Amino acid sequence: MTDNQHEINAEDGSPDGAQSGTDSLQATDFSTFLTFRLSRLQANLNAQAADLLRRHGGVPLAHWRVLLILFENMATTQKEIVDVAEFDKGQVSRIVERLIDGGYLVSESYNADRRVRKLFLTEAAHQMINRLIPVMRRRHQHLRSPFSEEDFATLFDFLDRLDSVSTKIEDET
Repeated sequence: MTDNQHEINAEDGSPDGAQSGTDSLQATDFSTFLTFRLSRLQANLNAQAADLLRRHGGVPLAHWRVLLILFENMATTQKEIVDVAEFDKGQVSRIVERLIDGGYLVSESYNADRRVRKLFLTEAAHQMINRLIPVMRRRHQHLRSPFSEEDFATLFDFLDRLDSVSTKIEDET
């Protein structure tokens, strides 16, 4: 077994060497837990992206994601952004308000329903996005650099499988 491989304890499904909770005095190596590793990776990737955006005169990472969703025409309303990004409705509302206040978005009434407002990028948003896209593309290329195309396809296959099982759990019967 290599350093990156971990055997699973047949009794409780925990990585070999981890405790099932019955012996709380002994420490657990959380680095062998998939969710811990993914969470740590996500935090590192978010910090890296946020730092790049900050250094290149951009907006916070969550704001950047909302702007890109609108830029790529994946959504035009707050509800659509919530659906696409799977962000909290309140978070999207606060981000949109800050982007409007910052001069990056305008909001206009949509149809007869005054509650639904279409969002549009301003010229300032377009300029910032066009300035930052090359920076973020270089980051993306850097992140892909250790992987072959086949590796990347396999990684996405694994992520798709994790995504499909992340919404349900088998009953222990």
